[in-house]
Amino acid sequence: MQFLGQGSRNRHWRLHTVEQVYIWREFGLTPPGANRQLELQALQTLQSKPWVPRLELCLPEGVLFLADANAVPMQDTLNPQQRQQLLQAVLALWQHPFDAAPNDYDQLIHDYAVLAGPDYAALAEQLLDTCRHWQAEQFCLIHQDLHPGNLLITDQGIQLIDWEYAVRGNPWIDAVALERMLGLSPAEQQLLETRLPDLAYNDPWQTMGCWLTQLDQLWQAAQKVQSVI
Repeated sequence: MQFLGQGSRNRHWRLHTVEQVYIWREFGLTPPGANRQLELQALQTLQSKPWVPRLELCLPEGVLFLADANAVPMQDTLNPQQRQQLLQAVLALWQHPFDAAPNDYDQLIHDYAVLAGPDYAALAEQLLDTCRHWQAEQFCLIHQDLHPGNLLITDQGIQLIDWEYAVRGNPWIDAVALERMLGLSPAEQQLLETRLPDLAYNDPWQTMGCWLTQLDQLWQAAQKVQSVI
């Protein structure tokens, strides 16, 4: 067994057998906004997708995945084929049926703000004002934590990991996260827009990008407080 490292909460180990290599993801304290039940539900319903890790075992204390021995984290850039694979994976994700209640972003922001404290009340109100008119019927399955650390490059292509924030939510959150990661071209933005709901903003890419940055700030404050409670 080889210790691979620890994220904000979870520890990861590589296990070798004669036949296979596995990754054991040991759950720590559930961070604000994460949902273990929805994480497992999303992983289980997506097992047919090549860009989702293969689940071998689910336990209350963690999950065991079949590992790709040659998988490496995303480097600074993706080649054109990898970029296209990632975009197509996210588009397929948004279209995949997911039997879950739509995410309550008002409640999520409220929960973060309670943990973060009164210094973040104005930031929370800005976040609430932006999402107040979102239509829950337009929500779909989203990863909601897309960043280079959650993308592996394998011999077969790309693989998305760490699904603890997966929900039936606003796909614009994934879209602007991809913009952060990749610096999307106009053509790539237009490709994603074919599956994105219309939003009543002059520039939804800019508005949602600012919203996600602000949400990250509130989450950072909330999880910092939670970690010392």
